[in-house]
Formats: sequence, structure tokens, C-alpha cells
Amino acid sequence: TKSTQFSPQIAGGNGRNVNYQIDGGDNNDDTVGGLLQLFPLEAIQEFNFITSRYKAEYGRSNGGVMNIITKSGTNELRGSWFTLFRDDALNSITESEKRGGVEKQDYRRWQYGGSIGGPIVLNKMHYFAAVERTQQDTFQVVDTLGLFPDQDGIYTTPYRETLLTAKVTSQMTPSQFIAVRYGRNTNSQPYGADPRVPPSGWGNSKNEFNSINVNHNWVLGGAKLNEFIFQYADFANAISANSLDPQISFPNGVSIGQNTNTPQQTQQKKYQFRNDFSWTITGMGGIGHDFKTGVNFIRQPKLFITFNTGTGDYAYTLGTLDLNGIVTGVSRNGGAAEANIPNSQLGLYIQDDWR
Repeated sequence: TKSTQFSPQIAGGNGRNVNYQIDGGDNNDDTVGGLLQLFPLEAIQEFNFITSRYKAEYGRSNGGVMNIITKSGTNELRGSWFTLFRDDALNSITESEKRGGVEKQDYRRWQYGGSIGGPIVLNKMHYFAAVERTQQDTFQVVDTLGLFPDQDGIYTTPYRETLLTAKVTSQMTPSQFIAVRYGRNTNSQPYGADPRVPPSGWGNSKNEFNSINVNHNWVLGGAKLNEFIFQYADFANAISANSLDPQISFPNGVSIGQNTNTPQQTQQKKYQFRNDFSWTITGMGGIGHDFKTGVNFIRQPKLFITFNTGTGDYAYTLGTLDLNGIVTGVSRNGGAAEANIPNSQLGLYIQDDWR
């Protein structure tokens, strides 16, 4: 569902069991694991990665913890811009192009974005926004090895992605600070592109992510701090089918008709309430203690998936390179395979760091 995203691998893991936190909010995909939405490069202020010996506040993970903090505006108006451009002149011919006996195909990738931030009220309230856009145009050479010459050719496989983050921060009082951040991520690309499968056997994958994060910090006097976080996040993936004709597969790897992984959908809606309270005590036997306690509640009313909905056709596997040849396998695809699994997660902890 998110084939353009990559995950860090810790101690031989595959990145699906890492706990991703953005501004203290949950950014984990609860369907297949891994992270949810991406954020613009220019929106990231700092990050740290914890690979072992987690503190009690970092639960829900056995593969590492990634903490990311987004930027905020300041009293000065500041901005940034970047552009990355890549062209086919920088590429060599690909293996599929060599096998297909075609020339090197066009390739072009633009990745650009920027940010702007400044004051709304000096020393009191500030704004920040960042955006990023990726436009990649690649091409897939399709060769059905003489079975369907009318479907051979070179087909475009465009990828488009847009990232947006907007944030407002306010120093409400000398001891209270609040930040509200909105994030959005959309992308689309062909699904199932293959040198032995014409576009009728492909699909189209679209993803949409949204999140709203509210962060309130309150210094209660002395060495006491209360941090409250509310976050709402949603995710919707839809993979459509280019064809509803029965899939037919041949022993040489050529396939026509519907991709049997399409159509399908994934949807998630998630509410998070988190509160952490920390305080420091010194003089207990000459040792300083840093205490911290907290609660993390996540309510997910929608964790939904459909698979092969809207089609009830068959898929055939042939034993020869002939449409009228021997059928060696028949499978039934489709029906209404769908499920919604609402769930709640509650975490409580207390920890004491001392030296």
C-alpha cells in the first residue's frame, strides 16, 4: 500500500516493528506495520533514534524508537527552498530495456519544496509552514514474448507526491506553551507494473494521510513539567483495477487480465490522548532523581480493509503458450472480503532515572 516508503532496519528487523513518534504523537500503521505519513524535509527540526534500553515512556516497540520534532516559527521572518532535478542523461540503460531490445527510455524526477515561518505576535505567537512535491516520470517496457504483440509497448508510470505541514505556536503565559500542527501527505502511482504484464493487468494506488497534533507544555513551578498531547490521524489507501477480465497466466511469466490483488482498500482513523508528568528531586541520600509518569490512550474506531471487492471472476493458469492450451489451475477471486476491527490501547508507566 505504501511502496515508495522505506523503513530503517534495526538488529535485522524489517522496520515494521519500530515505534514512530512525531511531536509526541503516534505515527504507526496498525494494518501492516511501519510508519504512516511522511513530512517535508524542511519541516524536520531534529530527530533521535533509540535502538535499545528504552525508557518506560517508550513502550509499544521491540524494534527501535524514532522521535521527530517539527520546526516552529520565530520572531524573524525566515524561509528556505530546495530543488533536486534528475534526468535520463544521468541514468544508464536498465536491465528490462536491454532485455526488451529498446533504447534507454526517458526519465525525469523533480523533488522540490520549501518553508516559511515568522511572528504573528512578537514573543507570543508564531507560524510555520513547509511543503514538498515529488514528480517522477518513468516508463515500463512491456514485452509479452510474442503472445500479444498488440499489447507490447512502452508505457508511462508516473509517480506524484505532495507533503504539507503547517504549525502555529503560542507562549500563552511564561509557564505555558501550546503548539498546533497539521500534516497532509498524498501520493499516487501505477500498481503492479511488470515487463511481462500489459497495463490491463495493472492497477493504480492512491494514498491520503492527515494528522492534527495539539501539544501543551505547562511548567508547574520548581522542577515540574506537564506535557499533554492530543492527536487525530487518518489514512486511506485505494488500489483500483485497470481491468475486470479474467486473469490468464502463462508458463513464461506473461499475464493478462485483472491483477488479482485489485481492487482493495485500507482505512485507518485514530485518536490519541497522552499526558506525561515529570519532576526532579535532589538530596535523597545525595542522589538526584528524575521521575516521570504518564498515560497514553489510543482509540481506533476504524481499522478497515477490503480485498478483491466488486469482482467475482476466475483466474486461469495455462500449461502451454497458447490461449487454447491446457488449463493447469483455476482459482476463484472476489466476493466481499472486508473487515473493520475497532480497538483501544491503554498504556501506563512510571520511571525513575537516578545517578
